[in-house]
Amino acid sequence: MEESAVRMKAYAVAFDEIRVYLSKGYYNGISSQFYIKNIENDELIPLNGDSLNNSSQDGFQEYVFHTNFTMGKVYKVVDAYGLSCYLDFSKLSMCEEFDELYFYDHNDLGNQYTKEKTTFKVWAPLATGVILKVMKWNGETELFPMKRQKKGVYFVEVCEDLELEQYVYLIRHTNSYEVTLDPYAYSSSSNGRASIIVDLEKVPCRQFDLPILEKMTDMVIYETSVRDFSMSSTSGMKNKGKFLAFTELNTSTDSGNPTGLDYLSCLGITHLQLMPIADFATVDEKNPLELYNWGYDPLAYNVTEGSYVTDPDDGYMRITEAQRMVEALHSRGIRVVMDVVFNHMHDVNINALERTVPYYFFRRNEDGSLSNGSWCGNDLNTTALMCRKYILDMCRRWQVLYGIDGFRFDLMGIIDQETMKLVDAQGKALDPSFVVYGEGWNMPTALDEEMRTTIQNNLKTPYIGFFNDFFRDTLRGTNQMETKGYFSGDTYKTNDAMKAICNLDMFAKITQSINYVECHDNATCYDKLQISNYDESEKIRKRRSRLMMAAVILSQGVPFLHSGQEFFRTKGGLSNTYNAGDQVNALDWNRKDMEIDTTQFVQFLIHLRKNNPCFRYGSYDMIRKNVKTENINHRMIKYSLHQNEGEYKDFIIYFNASLETLQVEVEDGFQLLYHSEKGKILDHQLDVNGVCLAILVR
Repeated sequence: MEESAVRMKAYAVAFDEIRVYLSKGYYNGISSQFYIKNIENDELIPLNGDSLNNSSQDGFQEYVFHTNFTMGKVYKVVDAYGLSCYLDFSKLSMCEEFDELYFYDHNDLGNQYTKEKTTFKVWAPLATGVILKVMKWNGETELFPMKRQKKGVYFVEVCEDLELEQYVYLIRHTNSYEVTLDPYAYSSSSNGRASIIVDLEKVPCRQFDLPILEKMTDMVIYETSVRDFSMSSTSGMKNKGKFLAFTELNTSTDSGNPTGLDYLSCLGITHLQLMPIADFATVDEKNPLELYNWGYDPLAYNVTEGSYVTDPDDGYMRITEAQRMVEALHSRGIRVVMDVVFNHMHDVNINALERTVPYYFFRRNEDGSLSNGSWCGNDLNTTALMCRKYILDMCRRWQVLYGIDGFRFDLMGIIDQETMKLVDAQGKALDPSFVVYGEGWNMPTALDEEMRTTIQNNLKTPYIGFFNDFFRDTLRGTNQMETKGYFSGDTYKTNDAMKAICNLDMFAKITQSINYVECHDNATCYDKLQISNYDESEKIRKRRSRLMMAAVILSQGVPFLHSGQEFFRTKGGLSNTYNAGDQVNALDWNRKDMEIDTTQFVQFLIHLRKNNPCFRYGSYDMIRKNVKTENINHRMIKYSLHQNEGEYKDFIIYFNASLETLQVEVEDGFQLLYHSEKGKILDHQLDVNGVCLAILVR
């Protein structure tokens, strides 16, 4: 309806209060009497209240009335001249007592299928009517009115076999019905057209028993996108851009070197972090090559992304192909971390959560406007109890049904600490090796700063990891392309780099520090060095990049690598390439062949970390006791480590980010394990060349 033509609006703003707004262009906004009318029985009850002089809505005169009404019933408000409008209950979700009245703590929302019958339950406490619409394969459509139950849950039971049938809910909040998907459905048709009913007994999760992960510092995380991983013609994989690409064996580059699953096994990583695999909005699932997106534009949290499935309209493939991917990775001893975007949705207005319970699932400012700490137009209202329950329910689903081993939370600073602690506790109760970490940036969301899951508040969430931007900015430089870090040659940052390598007392626990210099966001290190170190040779820039990777893998904390970083991945100098297409984002596996020495170098470093616990200490006490850093001539870092078990007893590692060759004394018993320039120890002296890594062991 054209907003300028609206003459009267009526809202229930509390469970005993109604606000009516009468246009000042209609009888000057004055009416001597108002009534509330129950549409079911036509009962007309006079309203007694006051006209407010200072209306909160321009062009309208505001009236406030205290009266009783029954939730789930349809009402109209009528003025003295016979003008009427429907009473809108949607703003009741912002009342303090709403959660107490309507929190539903059962685990039966969505559809529950058996061959004989399927039950449907949807939580819609503000609705005045809900209808289940089933669209059958034979072209028939059936409508089933749903009955309101306690806590605002609507229920219906259909006594027939509905396997693979599609359905939606029709939900009425004022005078019209809106179509919405089921936010608890297990599958859907392409592009979010309808939910699909599946038999869960046909999709049991097949999990491998993996060795216990004793502490987060035992992880080596490798991030990739399902699409980017296999899309290039150089990948050797047939199921390009699909979950099934991760199940293919014996794939190789043009030169015969392994790609895909085989390559991940050879690299030695422990955890593969997949960029979003839950259903996102801006890729056409029927024509996936026409548009590109990383998936940080969530459409639904409850089903997989259809463009990653061979047939997005097949209700079972949506589940089984993702399961097969996880199973294949588990078979190689690789755990799977899922990148989740529980901070915002792509479009509030068409979202199933907003359509089932308006104004509830998305955080609001004091004036009622949407909070926008995500810079995407909305923030999820994670402190609302049913929103928190929904996040927990979906996290449990991905863990139990799909076998996911951990979550990486996008913009975790928008989410409250209590929700995050519950996610972590739930995950660990199901699997002690479960991990939770995320971006702890302090986003300007409408939530008290003390409640946000930010790096600044890490002491309150000691079992949750955080991406360490101090580590990134110190060693690589900030996200501005021109700025330098220690390893790109700013040796004024030597002391800060020493601090970053040990991460002493930066967090409640060392296990919280996710150490990285490159991820999907922003430019790759290789591209950034083309700008920040433009005046250096390609050889020197690559050596700087190797130093960064060595620091990530050998520092105290949790190492994180971006896919392709180990063979100098480039995006042509572009930074945020979330929709830049396959030409920019697809992994060029032939580049791995050209940089095989660096790939083998990263394999060597990962092997060194996994076989020597001194790089994986799980407490600050152990680090203080066994690890030391020294500043050598304000140019080079000496990183000394001791351990009581492992391949060696002692390590001395020299990181020289300067262009100068520095000579060091070598203690008795130490041997040279690695030197960037193949240097040698002569008379207890070692030259550490410019931009060089030297590793000595005893």
